[in-house]
This record gives sequence, structure tokens and C-alpha cells, in this order.
Amino acid sequence: MNSADQKAVDFLRKCNGYAEEQLEKYRRALASASSAEAQAIEDKIGHWTTYRAFNEIALGELERGELDHWFA
Repeated sequence: MNSADQKAVDFLRKCNGYAEEQLEKYRRALASASSAEAQAIEDKIGHWTTYRAFNEIALGELERGELDHWFA
């Protein structure tokens, strides 16, 4: 893996760390949310979960060299 790839991997890992922080924040908020607030919080949890999953897929593709042709 070249240095540009490593920077991309490091960036995505940091993004996923931030996503984990956001998920934890919203999970805590959900525990004390009213029913009116709960749906909006559950939507945010779903969005952050999807974002994190997308990054995990990209990380795997970068680590396996599957995206090299995109950066050539």
C-alpha cells in the first residue's frame, strides 16, 4: 500500500471513530427521548450506521488494492 492509500485508510478509520462517537451519543439520547424525538434519533442512528458500514467496505477495498484503478 502506498502512502496515499495509507492516508485514505487512516482518514476513513478516523471517520469511523467519529461515527462511533455519534452513534453512542444518539443511543444515549434515545434512552431518554420522548416518543416524538425517538423517530428522529433512530433516523440519525440509521444514517450513521450506514455511513460507518460504507466506510468499512471502502477500507476493505483499499486494503485489498481493489480501488487502485480509481486512483491511477
